[in-house]
Amino acid sequence: MADEEREDIGGGAAGGSVLKKYGPLAAIVLLAQVVLAWVVIQMTLKDKVGPDDSEDPLLPQIEQQMEADDGSGSTELPYYLKRPDVLERITANPAGTNASRFVVIGVELGLIGQNADGDNLTPAEIEGDADALLLIDSNLGKVKSIILSVLGKTYIDQFESEMTEIGDEILRELNRQVFDRIAWDEDGKKHIEVSEVVFTSKIIQ
Repeated sequence: MADEEREDIGGGAAGGSVLKKYGPLAAIVLLAQVVLAWVVIQMTLKDKVGPDDSEDPLLPQIEQQMEADDGSGSTELPYYLKRPDVLERITANPAGTNASRFVVIGVELGLIGQNADGDNLTPAEIEGDADALLLIDSNLGKVKSIILSVLGKTYIDQFESEMTEIGDEILRELNRQVFDRIAWDEDGKKHIEVSEVVFTSKIIQ
């Protein structure tokens, strides 16, 4: 019996000695793996963002690029589309008047755009683009209908004080429903849109 107890005690001692012997080695290996993973992550991030770079300085550059792309950062005036036979006298009944009042509005559309290479179009280039103007003219009925729809939802007092907001609403709807849907070229890279709605006349009766 005493011999068996000695064997059990000896076996326990042997197991403990194995843990003491290889435990620190296992911990060192685990630590080395963690350090290696950290180094790999740092090297990967360093390749993407340089040591002197940060995300914050990139934001103004991105915003400037977006402004340049949509033409809004340009100081040049847009090309003003004048179609007297369609847009010079648009008559509408304001909302809430039961057709007893009417307004007559004259409209010009300021157009900007980009060619297939991504360069901003000048007013002269838009004016000289016979194909683009033909596409616009073929959609003038829809353009007038959209303007009439916005004017018909506008109350009479808004025509006195909110013409800027009315113009902005017409601009958004014209681009959404017409100009953004026109295929300006075969590759779909050229683009022309309304950047400004100019009211050339206003009569309220």
